[in-house]
Amino acid sequence: MLNQITLACYEQVSNHQFINAQTWCVAELYCSFLKRYKTGKIVKCNVSIKDNWNELIDYYERYTDVITVRLNFDFDAYLKLSKLEMKRMQLNHLHKGMMVIAQQEGWSVDQLLDAYNYSLRQNLLYSFYLRNNRWKSSPDRAYKIRFWCEWDIDSFDVYYVLFDRQNQELKRSRFIKGNPSEGEFIYYVDWKWIDNKTVLFSNNYKYGNGEVWTIEVV
Repeated sequence: MLNQITLACYEQVSNHQFINAQTWCVAELYCSFLKRYKTGKIVKCNVSIKDNWNELIDYYERYTDVITVRLNFDFDAYLKLSKLEMKRMQLNHLHKGMMVIAQQEGWSVDQLLDAYNYSLRQNLLYSFYLRNNRWKSSPDRAYKIRFWCEWDIDSFDVYYVLFDRQNQELKRSRFIKGNPSEGEFIYYVDWKWIDNKTVLFSNNYKYGNGEVWTIEVV
């Protein structure tokens, strides 16, 4: 099952690698609509971009569970775009790369087209409640809490959202503001109430540094 798609400049000693910090939002959004996409043993697809690959443009590599393709990318044009247009250009290249892979591997393209259109409908902003909207009630059952993530091209923010017994939102407050290229840990976090007013939120990501946030919600 596919679990990651990347759009990045992997060229050594390149001033274009700045884009690697900007592509997480769109790549994760697009991939989020492909959780049931049948890719056999392939779990990751890389779209490797460069201003001009010349005769190397047709490079295609399948290595165990990862596939890499190459696409040309006009970095000069990209830098002149608005933020939304930048994200649209990213999406177009991600989608083009995935279509190349799908045709090469014999995968269905219908779900890729859906993922492309769904991403546009989300205005290319990846925002979601953590863990499939899972609730956790305070020990006294007076409050419920959920966590909301907003992942954009230049920002990564996490909010706690506090509700009452009737599921009415009482409070929404940001407690993490980070780099969008470091947001992958959000899929591996855990949280728990330690009393009726305090929540412990922890980063359990295997490559993380074990950050812990103590949140006074009331």
